[in-house]
Amino acid sequence: IIVTDADIDVRDWSQVLWALSTKVDPARDLMLVENTPVDYLDFSSPVANLGSKLGLDATNKWPAETSRTWGLPIIADASIEARVDALWSQLFASR
Repeated sequence: IIVTDADIDVRDWSQVLWALSTKVDPARDLMLVENTPVDYLDFSSPVANLGSKLGLDATNKWPAETSRTWGLPIIADASIEARVDALWSQLFASR
């Protein structure tokens, strides 16, 4: 299970991966629950009906969770983005 803030579109994997790569510290934000019921058809578990679950907290942290401030995503100016898109094939054409 991956938990994100409301500003992340969970149907857009690029946004989810961004949240995971910028907001998750494995020591703080991963939760492993062992010996929990799972589907009988989950053949990855060591025994039938019993396995593990993994939770990832990809949310902004509260002051009690960290002393660092959180950055905001950098959003390019639309005119610059359009210019780069127009020049992309010229700049990075295969040689």
